[in-house]
Amino acid sequence: MKEVFSFAIIWACTLMVPSISHAQKTGADSVIFFSKSQTDSIFNGKASTERALAFLLGSSQDKEAYLVILRTKPGDVEIHEQFDDVAIVRSGYAMLKTGNKVSGHKESGSPGAREWAGGMIEDGKERSLSPGDFVVIPAMLAHQYIPKAGEPFTYWTIKVRRTKPSNRK
Repeated sequence: MKEVFSFAIIWACTLMVPSISHAQKTGADSVIFFSKSQTDSIFNGKASTERALAFLLGSSQDKEAYLVILRTKPGDVEIHEQFDDVAIVRSGYAMLKTGNKVSGHKESGSPGAREWAGGMIEDGKERSLSPGDFVVIPAMLAHQYIPKAGEPFTYWTIKVRRTKPSNRK
């Protein structure tokens, strides 16, 4: 379970990230299964000086990532043109800041990925997140996770590719 990497490169490398080898695949049906104890143990004893640690749990047939993420510090502002982010909070508490106007962001990821990171959300709306919360962040909506100071915050994220371009500006 040493397949850890910085969240700063998640959107650039989701196809190259090593996955956790302890998942159970059941026969020819390609089900990816993690028991509660397996997902609970992913971050045991893990500490980071990075903004986040992420583990690739698996991916869809279209190579879209299924991730579990641990944040201990505020993440960068992110914008994804081609993906909705579906997130389910596992543990901890955080603020999710979203908005349409961002200053100071830069294109990130692989060429043509149409993703941006950094900067500040200027017209932000904040939502408190707690265990069990379910969030869908539509493509082109700037977002930033800000964990409660000094406490770990973990959540599952599933990247869902848009089949049509987002009409968000």
